[in-house]
Amino acid sequence: MGDEEWSRSELSDAAVREMVDDLRETWSVETIERVEHGTDFVAVVGVETPDGPRSAVLKATTAGFVAPESARAEPRMLELVGRETRIPVPAVYGVRDHHPSLPAPFYLMEHVAGENHEGRSGELRRAVRERICGDAGRNLAALHELGPLPAAGTVGVVDGELAVLDSEDHPSYDDCREMVLDGSEDTLDALAEGGFFPGKADDRERFADLVDPLREYLRETIPTLSEPEPPTYHHRDYRYGNLLVDPDTGETQAVLDWAGTMAAEPASALAGTESLLFDPVDEDDDLVAGLRTAFRDAYADGREGWSFDAGVRERIEVYRLVDRLDAMACLPLWYEDATPAERDEQERYHREFLDRYL
Repeated sequence: MGDEEWSRSELSDAAVREMVDDLRETWSVETIERVEHGTDFVAVVGVETPDGPRSAVLKATTAGFVAPESARAEPRMLELVGRETRIPVPAVYGVRDHHPSLPAPFYLMEHVAGENHEGRSGELRRAVRERICGDAGRNLAALHELGPLPAAGTVGVVDGELAVLDSEDHPSYDDCREMVLDGSEDTLDALAEGGFFPGKADDRERFADLVDPLREYLRETIPTLSEPEPPTYHHRDYRYGNLLVDPDTGETQAVLDWAGTMAAEPASALAGTESLLFDPVDEDDDLVAGLRTAFRDAYADGREGWSFDAGVRERIEVYRLVDRLDAMACLPLWYEDATPAERDEQERYHREFLDRYL
């Protein structure tokens, strides 16, 4: 199979042991604990090493949602971020970009302690969430200081090195606004047909009435936005599910899942992260204001001479809309096992958010 698409269930324990041995031939796998959430294959492996027992995480690209050239960037991003910043990321123990008989890319990394609060952020104390948002601001500021990058687009691997891809499937852009508009056009085309996963949609017409007015709004608005800053690294999925945190203090112990890294202007990254860390529709206004302040103050403090000026704030608001379109298009997959009432509630939630734009 090699670099072809696999399902997680096809990876036997023997295959897991073979992958670890391929990366660390002196390590012996003692236990395998498969992680069921997420799309790609992830397992926590207990290993015996020459230096004693330890726990590690094996990750393999199996689902086909992330292109291999983009997935190959993930361990290299971890290495870059771990070397050049104070953002907490797992150490990488070994990487295999290609393999003749195993799903690749795959890599082995450090197992970091901490709790994942995907879908449970509302259970956290306000002070804990403010710490998480403050850490997010500091982490993104440090990440953005690694730029600028030569173009906007998808970060992948070319000749073994991190690069902004420029191909038919992954074009690069001189202007982030053009990338955002092109992406929104593709998402709206998908919404007209039921989303990114129409075969899983219970109602392909769920958002069809919104496609034309949203397309008109974005075509008119995006080109008139103020000039974006130069692109830099953008962690596209900075959410509670990709963070390991101390549940008592909110301190972020590790930032995970760098497979979808993009090159984009900072406002785009800030909009995406705000969309994932707090909810202006269903959460208390005072709570949202506090979380936003913690996030933005920490970010601005981490970037000398930078501020949330009027142009940045305006671009963030429009980019938040584009991020919402992606969530709408993913509804059939994310809520595949939900009840009809739960899917209808998600539709209400998205439509209420869009009211401020339409």
